[in-house]
Amino acid sequence: MASISSLMGITRIAMSAYQTAIDTTARNIANVDNEAYSRRRASISQLVTPSSRNSGSGLGQEGIERIREHFVQNQLWYKKQNLGKNETDELIFSQIEKTFGEPSESGLTNILTQFWNSWNDLANDPESSTARTIVKDRAILLSNTFKQIASDLHNLQEEIGYDIQDRVDTINGLLSQIREINTYSGPNMTYDLLDQRDKAIDDLSQLININVSEDSEGMVRITTGGNMLVPLVSGDFINPIETRVARFSELYQVDVSFAQGGQVEAITGGELGSLLSIHNDYLPSYLNDLDTMAVELSQAVNAVHQTGYNLDNATGKNFFSPNVGNALTFELDASIYADPTLIASSAYAGEAGDGTIAQQISDLQFANTVEAQKIGDYYNSLISNVGDRVQEAKFLKSNHEMVIQSLENQRDSVSAVSLDEEMTNLVRYEQAYEAASRMIKVVDDLMQTVINLI
Repeated sequence: MASISSLMGITRIAMSAYQTAIDTTARNIANVDNEAYSRRRASISQLVTPSSRNSGSGLGQEGIERIREHFVQNQLWYKKQNLGKNETDELIFSQIEKTFGEPSESGLTNILTQFWNSWNDLANDPESSTARTIVKDRAILLSNTFKQIASDLHNLQEEIGYDIQDRVDTINGLLSQIREINTYSGPNMTYDLLDQRDKAIDDLSQLININVSEDSEGMVRITTGGNMLVPLVSGDFINPIETRVARFSELYQVDVSFAQGGQVEAITGGELGSLLSIHNDYLPSYLNDLDTMAVELSQAVNAVHQTGYNLDNATGKNFFSPNVGNALTFELDASIYADPTLIASSAYAGEAGDGTIAQQISDLQFANTVEAQKIGDYYNSLISNVGDRVQEAKFLKSNHEMVIQSLENQRDSVSAVSLDEEMTNLVRYEQAYEAASRMIKVVDDLMQTVINLI
């Protein structure tokens, strides 16, 4: 009778084990399209052996294993930092490229060509009031183009500043989520929570360069920017980041620091790394180049124009405003704006038909007027730099996408749910469950027979 009772207990354990396996398989099937889900695998040997019914994985889910390829996952987090940066680089540098609008009729290159040509036309007809009006109009168009490009770049920097704050808020939200899940370490940590934490870390890796480690209790530690001793999150400790904005003239500088104190040194990856680099380095550099070009162009033209004589035999006049300090203040001299007959074209007093000065100004396009370079070459170098950044970002983005796809395929081959495999397992477990249930009936009949004999 004791042996029959023991057989009954073993059979019930088997039924419970296969029911758990069926439930686990059904859960896998239900999450076949959930990218954040790691498939579970039931270990029948653990489920049916009472002595093995301990914490096993240390996660309070006896007999159920969460299938995860940790090495590949860590590689994915690293590569996604680079992809997040490259994607953002491509997006913003493409916007910068469109701001310059090259090559196009409205681009600065074409506007400069029209400006130089108007002076050449004036040199050929120095007594023409119409030619002077065209010079004035082309100068106004040039001024407006400089101002428009500079204004758009300043506005873009301001918008990126808002984007930086948005990314910082998102990062802090993810850190809070990871910290909260960390508090469930040990027996209270469920596989669903681990999936949520991995998804949060995955999202975080798109935003900022991180290093992730996990301790024996299943709690993660995340650092960033080379600050290995100052974690963003470690166990139930969280150290959010915050932005500090400084303004220098018309430009802004954004620094990121830990809320607990200390500046984050090297945020080089993720969307935040891209935004900070473009906001603090590239855009100020482009604006500085544009300002240098505007200032030195105005000074070069003024230097020649001041030596010339206009139709009234007046000399010593500026063509552009003497107060040009950057591209935003690049404009025609007020007196020339009001009266284009004041434009000087002659190198000699009393010789209105001389166009020497007008020709000299037209020839400035061939002189080393900006940083010891021709103005066209200087500007083309600036445009080429922007174009190079766009092409580099596209290339690196495509490269990292291929690497990430390969890593995701490796991860999915281990962690993703295969519908065919799960359906096969489901049939197998259901058949085993039915066999165990029939065994229960056989044992029950044996017990009844024994009882009747007694």
